[in-house]
Amino acid sequence: MKHITKIWIIPIILLLAPMVWASQWQIDPDHTEIRFEIDHILTTVSGQFTQFEGDIFFDPDRPETGKFNFTVSVISVDTNNGKRDTHLRSKDFFEADRYPEMRFTSTKISKLSHSTFALEGMMTIKDVTKKIQTQFKFISPKPHPFAKGKKVGGFVTQFTIPRLDYHVGNGKFLKMGVVGSDVLVEISMEALTKE
Repeated sequence: MKHITKIWIIPIILLLAPMVWASQWQIDPDHTEIRFEIDHILTTVSGQFTQFEGDIFFDPDRPETGKFNFTVSVISVDTNNGKRDTHLRSKDFFEADRYPEMRFTSTKISKLSHSTFALEGMMTIKDVTKKIQTQFKFISPKPHPFAKGKKVGGFVTQFTIPRLDYHVGNGKFLKMGVVGSDVLVEISMEALTKE
């Protein structure tokens, strides 16, 4: 019986190891932005989502053990124009009443350079889930000047989402030459961890 117990201890430790190795980070929502840009006729319209939450487990020395999980509230879309924001929440685009959240769950993190990492994961918008690939820059942490015993680090990424692939619109406004098809997303985030 003791011999069998020892056999099973090792795989259990290996399964738990990624969570033990990876550093846990706490998002600073006051210094984090999820911004986007999209073409509108002859110019560019920009906006952001102001309500979001996430779990971050990341160790730059062992990126493969890390995990990023994010949830974004669709109703929090803000383009500095109330009428336009209401339209974006409607059935013409996000249909926020039926699909109130967008979600991202990472599946793979790998190191490209000292501060640049490749990130793969599954993005869910409305009724569609697709794999996306991007890169992010990790800004090395330093002691937080206002939070004793904690460090603050940075995460920055930029990627493009073809909105029609996620049923954000049916193509009507694209054919009219009013709204573009590709949405440029930029996430700039500060996060805290223990020293």
